Amino acid sequence: MKKLLYVTGSRAEYGIMKRLLKKLDEDDEISLEIIITGMHLLKEYGETYREIEKDFKSTKKIDIEISSKDNYEVLHSMSIAMEKFSKHFRDNKYDALILLGDRYEILPVAIVAAFNNIPIIHIHGGEKTLGNYDEFVRHSITKMSKLHLVATEEYRKRVIQLGENPDTVKNLGSLGVANVLEMRLLNKKELEDIIGEIKKPYYIVLFHPETISEISLEEQTNNLIEALSKFREKYNFVFIGSNSDTGSDKIQKIIHKFVKENNYKRFESLQNFEYFSLLKYSEGLIGNSSSGIIEVPSLKVATINIGNRQLGRAKGETIIDCNSSVSEIEKAILKSQSNEYRNLLKNSKNPYFQKNSLEKYYQEIKKFLEKNNKYLKDFYDL
Repeated sequence: MKKLLYVTGSRAEYGIMKRLLKKLDEDDEISLEIIITGMHLLKEYGETYREIEKDFKSTKKIDIEISSKDNYEVLHSMSIAMEKFSKHFRDNKYDALILLGDRYEILPVAIVAAFNNIPIIHIHGGEKTLGNYDEFVRHSITKMSKLHLVATEEYRKRVIQLGENPDTVKNLGSLGVANVLEMRLLNKKELEDIIGEIKKPYYIVLFHPETISEISLEEQTNNLIEALSKFREKYNFVFIGSNSDTGSDKIQKIIHKFVKENNYKRFESLQNFEYFSLLKYSEGLIGNSSSGIIEVPSLKVATINIGNRQLGRAKGETIIDCNSSVSEIEKAILKSQSNEYRNLLKNSKNPYFQKNSLEKYYQEIKKFLEKNNKYLKDFYDL
């Protein structure tokens, strides 16, 4: 039996991975363990570890004392992760480790695993997000990984450019898109039974810190609030809490005040099926979340993508990009309501979609586990 580990630090990547993890957990030839860390353990982010413990039996929590007040606190959390995962990997051996993406708390996990010669399977490598430190975290994890499961052909080429053997880089589409299209979403009554009635047409607002920017987070958030205020007679706004990136507390302080003043709904965290059900009946997503780029287009609703956090990602034609000025956000919301744009939504294609993505991910991981992956990895020269 092969011993496989997945480390999860945020609600977003766990939501993407849950169906694949279930499939791996049901395999009699695989012993799956999940380590829960990062945002999952914090009350202010919804203590989402409870959901994971209900979903899986073999779980362990490692608290890295996460804090996003400033870069010092983020780096301090990373140093704690380095220490605690070093001890864990000293005492526990695995045939492979799966990591998704690019979050800062996952980088020390990858470093420690690489030092202990644990083969890493990396999901969602090769992507670009120039306005965030996720950019260099992601590419760093790529260099420590031995199997790369990417979401588009553009990303596959980029991973190969980084010196990875093409035979180890597989373009399988996005698991998140497969989730949206294949999971059962709630009908409107079921949704309102959970979140309460929303009387007017509504937008979802999900705004994360842009961690590499010359414009302050306060200015960006205040501009967003001012733009939304221009539409409050016609639309409602439902807010979702941001990730624990540097400065997230500054964003949430401003948003909390706006929500309270206008009696809007705000959720710290939602399960994947709740989040996408909420989006399904909405006018669209406003903010800078990767879900707006990757998954939301498959729901045929608008994405208004603000600023540079997602700059560089492959995008479908329905993504409305704008800077963080009040006038540009206002123009983007108006565009999302136009008949021309609505017709574009109906006939659009999502570049992250592939048929049978879930099964393809499962089979590639199975094949990888059957091999001897303790070899010395060479640099692939173009």
